[in-house]
Amino acid sequence: MEAPARSLLSVARSRGRSVVTQARSVAPLRLLAPTSRGDAAWVYQSSLGGGFVGGDAIELDVDVAAGARLFLTSQASSKVYRRAVSRCRVNASVGAGGVLVAWPDPIACFAGAAFDQRQRFRLARSAGLIAVDAWTAGRVAHGERWAFARLALRTEIELDGVPVLADAVVVSPAHGGLAARMADAQAFATIAVAGEVFASAVQTIGRAVAARGVAAQPRISASVWPWGAVVRIAAATTEQLVAGIHTMVGASARDVLGADPFVRKW
Repeated sequence: MEAPARSLLSVARSRGRSVVTQARSVAPLRLLAPTSRGDAAWVYQSSLGGGFVGGDAIELDVDVAAGARLFLTSQASSKVYRRAVSRCRVNASVGAGGVLVAWPDPIACFAGAAFDQRQRFRLARSAGLIAVDAWTAGRVAHGERWAFARLALRTEIELDGVPVLADAVVVSPAHGGLAARMADAQAFATIAVAGEVFASAVQTIGRAVAARGVAAQPRISASVWPWGAVVRIAAATTEQLVAGIHTMVGASARDVLGADPFVRKW
């Protein structure tokens, strides 16, 4: 695939609110910025075809200026259509005291699809990041359970120029039958929480996960570090996964955004 043109999104603080100062969408990506109910900027990623088709390659650069706050999400689940081979790259920077909540809906790969996503977040140490990376077994209702060809996800985080996380997940039947390996789980998420803004939230997450019983559903694990935390969730259904994500980081997101962006999303 040829190198795609880059989409740009910039958010800054102005008159007590976070506002979008630049939004350039390059097809197939569309960036929608409705008025938010809080003091953060809310931006929704959409596409011309409602998902990724063969050859789609998205490059999105995001800049959250010092003190600004951005909720970056998707209009709906990120569909990767049948036999499509596509990719997405997100490069984001967050200035001092700024916050980025990157929380798209789960990725759903159709039969034969291959999708490669790489996200890189550069934060000032005094900033904050919640990055949710969720995906499912595919179109289970249509009989396409673990029928995709390959899913590759990578997330990197730097604090003040120092790398603190490089997390990669590759899901492929080339490594063995997926249905048998995944057992009863059909939806997964990795949540990265970083920066001083969420220091207390990280400790709360660690305690909450430690207090869960071994039989609790969905299955949730967490690793807490000086810079933040990584939370992993495995669920039997997408609905269960979404509920688990909200349990872990929903309150923290609402607090920094000044409102709940999910109240009337669907």
